Amino acid sequence: MVRKPLRPQREKVMPADREVSVHLLPNLTNQECLTGSLAVVIDVLRATTTIVHALAAGCTNVRPCAEVEEARELAGQMRIGRALLGGEREGLPIPGFDLGNSPGAYTPALCRGATLVMTTTNGTRAILRAAAAERVLLAAFVNYSAICEQIRQDARPLHILCAGTEGEVSLEDSLLAGALVDFLCEQGERRLNDSARLAWDCFEHHGRVLQGALELGKGGAKLRSLGYHEDILAAAQVDAFHLVPEVKRDPLRVEVGAVGIVKRHWIS
Repeated sequence: MVRKPLRPQREKVMPADREVSVHLLPNLTNQECLTGSLAVVIDVLRATTTIVHALAAGCTNVRPCAEVEEARELAGQMRIGRALLGGEREGLPIPGFDLGNSPGAYTPALCRGATLVMTTTNGTRAILRAAAAERVLLAAFVNYSAICEQIRQDARPLHILCAGTEGEVSLEDSLLAGALVDFLCEQGERRLNDSARLAWDCFEHHGRVLQGALELGKGGAKLRSLGYHEDILAAAQVDAFHLVPEVKRDPLRVEVGAVGIVKRHWIS
């Protein structure tokens, strides 16, 4: 069966206007192209989804780390009770850490007033890669409309960085990247790179079956095998939150950058 696209088919050759680039893996971009741009980092399963949950639950900020020992050392420098260690390796909680990478585990009772020091297999490394951009936002389906409104208001060249899964392109990240491309192209003319067009096609074919698409991809299949199906369900809750995580510097951290939406932008 051939699924109908979310929006009517139209020619995707557009006059040059705002540049919108998708990078299906972090290593497909570089510091030079990110300089002066707006970057949006996506790791649907699960880092960016979990960070939205953590900030909504009351974490004051999130400190992304590439390595486990780096995270332990950073948390050890903070006051006792003010830092939470969270993250995963191979999808599983890290021994000695307070929390894993399940969005639902980040409750107000644990998060209120705390700094989350976080390291994950894919997502936190993508955040650190994107830090070369002038402005960096974190996107998930759970804050989709809030992200849409921020990227519409910002005229800088846009680079969407997908974290991927264990070095491979992921279905769920590509799907969200395509949803953002679709939204922007409804607003006006854009200049897209080839990966943006691929992501857009992914959204048009899978956007109506979001939960199924998240379950189908490699990342979702692995989570199901590990017993984390509830995390997939949480990641598929479009617009559950109206906040936008944004990277701040000195020190590099993620905080709530904007809150609220004018309207819901997801096409269901």
